[in-house]
Amino acid sequence: MGYGHLRAAAALAEHWETELVEADRKPWANSTDRLVWSLARRGYHSLSRLSQRGVGRSALARLLDRLTAIDDDELAPDPNTHRPVRLLDTLIRRGFGKTLGHRLDRRGAPAVATFYANAIAAERHSSVPVACVVTDSHVHRVWVERRPETGRIRYLVPVPGTRSCLIRYGVSPDRIRVTGFPLPPELVGSPRLEILERNLSARLSRLRCRTRNEAKQTAQPLRLAVAVGGAGAHADHARDLLHGLDASLRTGRLRLTLVAGTHRWVARRFARWTREAIGRGLPAEAVEILADDGFLDYYRRFNRLLADTDILWTKPSELVFYAGLGLPLILEAPVGDHERHNRALVTGLGAAADRPPSEELDEWLRQRVRTGWFADAARRGRDGLEARAVHTIASCCSNELYGEFTRS
Repeated sequence: MGYGHLRAAAALAEHWETELVEADRKPWANSTDRLVWSLARRGYHSLSRLSQRGVGRSALARLLDRLTAIDDDELAPDPNTHRPVRLLDTLIRRGFGKTLGHRLDRRGAPAVATFYANAIAAERHSSVPVACVVTDSHVHRVWVERRPETGRIRYLVPVPGTRSCLIRYGVSPDRIRVTGFPLPPELVGSPRLEILERNLSARLSRLRCRTRNEAKQTAQPLRLAVAVGGAGAHADHARDLLHGLDASLRTGRLRLTLVAGTHRWVARRFARWTREAIGRGLPAEAVEILADDGFLDYYRRFNRLLADTDILWTKPSELVFYAGLGLPLILEAPVGDHERHNRALVTGLGAAADRPPSEELDEWLRQRVRTGWFADAARRGRDGLEARAVHTIASCCSNELYGEFTRS
């Protein structure tokens, strides 16, 4: 459904040196399944974008909030009356995901999914053991099968709060493991985290250099990466950034990378606004655009970018867990209730700050660099979030999924 689920899957596939399967594509989905996926994805992405801009955005934002609302009451929503749960259950009972299940049975190996619909369909339509990697700090009731007391999905979750959420929905505690969010192996390294620590040391050195020598032109420019998300939400804010950061970009204190992902329309807008800024006198080397046609190529390029990035600007999606790499975060407004919980997680750790008004941006950024806030935020994220998740998940799957598989 989005980059968050694909990033988690790509990290695990890289670690296992195996194929990343996109369950909405041939041969894993039949024509009816592909239509359902397409309608769901286009509807969600369109709603996400339109809720942030244009006429009627307030009403659409409220609608998105209702669709993604996570009930924090002690009593979990009744799955027999909860509309999204009933809708997904009906689709699966009528055959949605059956092609996926049949192919999993023919392959004869455990399945690891990073989106709830795939996990629930695999459980219903196949006999293989199934694990579901959860990609947010709190989740909607629809992540859990309608009758969790009879379910067999094992949930691998990023933080303890997610575990509590699933238990409230009726999942047995012995089917839940707190593992962390699977970060890219090329940015983590072995369980000793040698690559993460090397990148973090270089990042802290650059941030401290700017703190001590902020006025010196010899200090290495800081790199700010701006990732707008898989739905392209907040893409229009890049234009404000080019204006708000003009002074730091012109003087060489800052380099900006605008990440368009796989969205050509976003990349075209970024290119147009960058040309406008260069026409106003901005050095061409101050801004670059990262875009690619395919997800895996984009994913690899984005990971290489993050290795040399000092500050990541994003919405509070799955990228909040990248604070565990020692990346300080600046956050756009949440898009949906799950992102509000993600935001609360990292701001509570002191690893992230909400974006300031555009007219205050340049001074706000320089002041936080001078006081060492970003360096402190990098360490807090590194200390507060688990970075070894790919190794932990691999261990859980080897010991539990394959153990269950060989016994069956």
